Amino acid sequence: MARDTRSFLGVISVASIHSITKQMDSQKYTQLLEQFGKRFKQVRKEKGKTQLDIEVATGINNGDISRIENGKTNIEFITIAKLAEVLDVEMVELFHFETSISKKEKGSVQVNRTAKKKE
Repeated sequence: MARDTRSFLGVISVASIHSITKQMDSQKYTQLLEQFGKRFKQVRKEKGKTQLDIEVATGINNGDISRIENGKTNIEFITIAKLAEVLDVEMVELFHFETSISKKEKGSVQVNRTAKKKE
């Protein structure tokens, strides 16, 4: 009987750990969606476009554009391509935002970008 109890408790612990890990991953992805949305909004405004302009040009509902800008919806690849096209930017431009990486990694990334530009 004691062996069954330990086995059961082991399953609970593994399930709890899995749940916590899943929540942490979810938070990380939510932050990325929010960062993407902020960047999209920034580029949209720099290009002098309104949400209505984006809706007319892409067919993406104005409410969906708002949810994208606020990081409230997951975006499909094709949607990102449409957004980049209407803003006349490369898709990668919409991903130029700060991520939660260490200062050491950040310095390395900046050095690599600088080196690539010089080539």
